[in-house]
Amino acid sequence: MLDSFKKLIIGDMEEKRAYKQMMKRVDALPKDYRFAFRKIQHYMYSVGPSGGDMTIFTDLTMFTDLVDLFEASAAESRHILDVIGNDVGKFCDEFMRASVANTETLRERINKEVMEKFNKEGR
Repeated sequence: MLDSFKKLIIGDMEEKRAYKQMMKRVDALPKDYRFAFRKIQHYMYSVGPSGGDMTIFTDLTMFTDLVDLFEASAAESRHILDVIGNDVGKFCDEFMRASVANTETLRERINKEVMEKFNKEGR
């Protein structure tokens, strides 16, 4: 019970550590990439995915994927607008939609695997 109370008041420390580590990676990006990441992050938190399903924000996977993309692009010396395009809102919307689709795929896979296991055992 105490752990639940601490988690409610303080939050999940692992998530906070992961967020801080991700933001250190963002801080290591070139200036243009850092600026774009922060603007995109703000947009995604403000607008959220289509359909209003905010569950994809419960973990940092989507933002970590974005940092991965930005790190790879910066390493290739690509200009930030070559990565995100001129319609940044559209990029954000498509990126969120792809993350939601990936979440649904994972959800479908886990459901299938669990159902197959228990159907084989006759339960």
